[in-house]
Amino acid sequence: MPCHDAQHWERVRAAFAGGVTSSADLIKCLGQYSTVRRVDGLQYALKVLDEQAFYSKTLPNIVAKALALPDLVLRHSTLPGLLTMMRPGRRAKQTIPRDLGESLLANMFLCTFEQVYEDLDDSMPDSSFRHLLSSTAPQESAKLQMFVHFFERTADAPLRGEIVIERVVGVALEQEEWLLSKMPLMPVDMAEKGVGFETALGLAHADFANMYIGGGVLSGGCVQEEIRFAICPELCLSMLFCPRMRHDEAIQILGAEQFSAYTGYASSLRYKSDHVDESARKPDGSVLTNVLAMDALDLRGLSKQLSDQMRPEPMLRDLNKALAAFSPVCEESLKQFPTIATGNWGCGAFGGFAPLKALVQWASASQCGRSLRYFPFEQDFGPEFAALSRDFSKAGVTVGQLLSSLWLLRPASEQATEAGDKSGLYDLLRKRGQELIKPAEWYADASFQLDENPKQMFKMVVKAHSRS
Repeated sequence: MPCHDAQHWERVRAAFAGGVTSSADLIKCLGQYSTVRRVDGLQYALKVLDEQAFYSKTLPNIVAKALALPDLVLRHSTLPGLLTMMRPGRRAKQTIPRDLGESLLANMFLCTFEQVYEDLDDSMPDSSFRHLLSSTAPQESAKLQMFVHFFERTADAPLRGEIVIERVVGVALEQEEWLLSKMPLMPVDMAEKGVGFETALGLAHADFANMYIGGGVLSGGCVQEEIRFAICPELCLSMLFCPRMRHDEAIQILGAEQFSAYTGYASSLRYKSDHVDESARKPDGSVLTNVLAMDALDLRGLSKQLSDQMRPEPMLRDLNKALAAFSPVCEESLKQFPTIATGNWGCGAFGGFAPLKALVQWASASQCGRSLRYFPFEQDFGPEFAALSRDFSKAGVTVGQLLSSLWLLRPASEQATEAGDKSGLYDLLRKRGQELIKPAEWYADASFQLDENPKQMFKMVVKAHSRS
């Protein structure tokens, strides 16, 4: 923590001893202990918000909460694992009282973590606000306005309850275990096209994460994860403790409240207004929200062909990544959040094939005993996925049978794949699963072809299942 370096912390305390009434004062204060030399972004953001109120009330609140860090750490020091780095490859859980979380976020805003983290390796997300404070890009200003609004709200109403961060690892299955799974496929509820899932109350929400959790929320990103972390700033606490995720692990965050509403997406992102989170709460004030962070395969610069995405390695990677994200950390978690809200994971800039990603997430959620509410957004395969899931669930089809059917659709020859053929024959089996499905004469049937038409994917899965 910044307060554990006595000399650094004294510089922070001294910098704000005389108060801050203008952007010039703030630049001078931040310059005494950080690399911040400009706050043009903050000045731009305050054109929408109340600049006078920021310097007279909100910023003093931020400074006071930041400087309270040593006392809060001492007050909560009996909590097990408090403020411990959550190393990759290790199952870990951290409970952060929300008043301490406010202080940590205030320190992030004031960039006091810069010196503390500068000696760490490149496995950590960047937790400094220096980019947001300096950038005048409208979408970056929108995120900064959301963070400032968080501190406006908490100035008058201290937060109650806890934020719980869990690093989930050790649940991955081998190929044969997936194919032999007897878990029944759970129902899928299909949301309307064009609807986002941030406001689907009472559901666990997938976070289409970067391997560095939070992605570019503080440094240039404005898509699903970054927007979610800006409207729910307490999610950013995970950036202080969670190094980048490995292929077999995910991060689950319980208790983050939404404070802002927004419009737009990416470069059109804008701060809209205050938002009152109507989620249920525990008696201690903890908000019953659950965000499941899982990073998708990044196919930028690689082949995006469906045949390549259906190879065993990427398929297993995504199945196990989603399994780590969707696995309930306890019986209470499964009871509170039996359904997961998700959508087109890794299908934007990363180049994933949305229908395949939908089927993979369905298999992983069902393996965990959870159902899905799927938000197709701009994709038009919703009716086909809904029909497939309804029929398979009703018929008692298992996770293993679904995946066996999917793997029947793999390309029959590497040569066709390398030639860029989007429609070709697909193998009946894959090499390590041959003993699980009886071979048949039809695997050379020319009618069993698949191209990259999203709707055809679901029809072919039904055909493969009926033939196996």
